[in-house]
Amino acid sequence: MESEFSLHSFLAMEENKHSIQGLQKSSQRLEVIHSFALLLLQTTEVDEIVWAVAKHAVARLGYVDCVVYLFDDADEYLVQRAAHGPKNPIDFDINNPIKLKRGQGICGHVALTGKAELIADTSKDERYEIDDDMRLSELAVPILSEGKVIGIIDSEHPEREFYSAQDLEIMTTIAAMASSKIVEARIQARLRDHQKELERLVEVRTKELLKAVLQLSESNELLTRSNERNEYLLREIKSSIFYAKGIQSAILPSKRTIQKYFSDSFILYKPKDIVAGDFYWMEAVKMELETALFFAVADCTGHGVPGAMVSVVCNNALNRSVREYALRDPGEILDQTNKIVKEEFEKSEEVVHDGMDIALCRLQGKELKYAGANNPLLVIRRGEVIEFKANKQPIGRFEGEESFRTHTVYLQEGDCVYLFTDGFGDQFGGGAGKKFKPGNFRTLLLELQDKCMEEQGQLVATRFEEWKGELDQVDDVCIFGFRILSNANKRE
Repeated sequence: MESEFSLHSFLAMEENKHSIQGLQKSSQRLEVIHSFALLLLQTTEVDEIVWAVAKHAVARLGYVDCVVYLFDDADEYLVQRAAHGPKNPIDFDINNPIKLKRGQGICGHVALTGKAELIADTSKDERYEIDDDMRLSELAVPILSEGKVIGIIDSEHPEREFYSAQDLEIMTTIAAMASSKIVEARIQARLRDHQKELERLVEVRTKELLKAVLQLSESNELLTRSNERNEYLLREIKSSIFYAKGIQSAILPSKRTIQKYFSDSFILYKPKDIVAGDFYWMEAVKMELETALFFAVADCTGHGVPGAMVSVVCNNALNRSVREYALRDPGEILDQTNKIVKEEFEKSEEVVHDGMDIALCRLQGKELKYAGANNPLLVIRRGEVIEFKANKQPIGRFEGEESFRTHTVYLQEGDCVYLFTDGFGDQFGGGAGKKFKPGNFRTLLLELQDKCMEEQGQLVATRFEEWKGELDQVDDVCIFGFRILSNANKRE
C-alpha cells in the first residue's frame, strides 16, 4: 500500500509540474504577442515590420532559426527580407539571402497553396531544400492579405518533431498581425509618393506660369511673340491639374468601398474647379467586437489647386491620427489632427491661416459617435431633423481653441444620416441670385425621405443644378448620406 501511495503521489506531482510548465509557456506566448502588437504600432516601414517579426517575436519564442520571405515587386520570387539565427550574423544583415519560386521547396509550396506546413521530419520530405544547414523539422506559415500570399514566415530546428500545434497557432497569429501592418505600410508609401508628385507638379507648373507672366509684362512685342508659348503653358498647366485630379482621386474612398459598408447610401461630390478643397474620407478598423467605420466629410480652405494642397495635408493628418496614433474617439482624433496640421503649417516661414471644417463619425453597430469642426451632423428620424452641433472652431490656427466634443447617438432602423460641407447652402441662384441657405437644404432632405438614398443623391444633384442655373458655382460641394437598415449598413 505504501509503494502504491508513493507512485500515485509521484504521478500527481509530475502532472502538476507539466500543468504549471504549460501555463508558463502559454503566459510567455501571450506576453510575446502583446509585446509584438505594441511594437507594430511604432513601425511604419515594411523592413521594420519583417525584422520585428524575426527578432522581436519569433526569437522570443525560443526558436533557434527564422527567415521571413516577401514576394518581390513582380510577384514572382519569394525573397528573404529578415532573419533570426545563423542567417542573421549581425545587426540587420542576412547571410547569403536566397529567393524561391512558387512551388520550390516547402516555402514555395506554402506560397502556392496558401496553407501552413508543419514538417515533423524533413529528411522524409522530398521538397526540403537546404539553405545554410540541414535541419530535421520545419514550420512554414503564409502571410495572407485578402486570401493572397504576400510572404512566408519559416522556422527550422535541428531536432525531429520539434514544433507542435501550439507553435503553428502562435506563428499563424504573428503572420496575421504582420500582414495587416505590411499592407498598411505599402498603402502609406504609395500615398506619400502621390502627395510628393502632386506637390512637385504644382510647384513646377506654378514657376513656369510666373516666369511666363513676367516675360509677357516686359513689352507688347514680347506679348505678341509669347502668345503661342503662353497657350502651350496654359495647356500644360491644365493637363497637370487634370493629373493632380487623378492623384487626389486616389486618396478618396472608391464607390465600391462605400457600397461595401453602406449599401443604401450616396455621395454627391462636385468640385468647383478640376481639383477641390472638399474631400470625403473613410477608414475601417478592427476593434474588440466588430469592425468600426470611421468616415468624414471635410472642407479645406479655398478650392482649386490651393484647396487641393491643403486637403492632402489634412487627409494625411487624419490617416496618421487613426493609424499611427491609434486614436478611436472622434473628438480625440480631431484634436490630434489639429495638432498635426498646425505643426505642418508652422514649418512655413510665413503665417499660414489655412485649415479645414469637418464632420467626423465612428459607426460601430448602431452606435454612432460624432465630433465636428464647424460642420454639423444631421439625423432624420420619422420626419424629424435631429442636429448635432460642431465645435465653433476649425482645424488650424484659432484663438481660444478648445478640445473637440464627442457626441454619442444610438441610431434606429430607418434613420437617415447626413454629413456635408457648406457649398450647397452658399450657392447663389434661384432666379433672384440669392443663397440657397442651410434651412432650405434641411427642408429638401426632409422632402426626399421616402426615396432610397441613391435616388436622393440624384434628386439633390438635380436641385443644385436647377438652383444654380446659369450662374457660376461658388464653392466645392460634398454631401454623404446613408440609411440605417435592419441588417446594418456594412457588409463584411
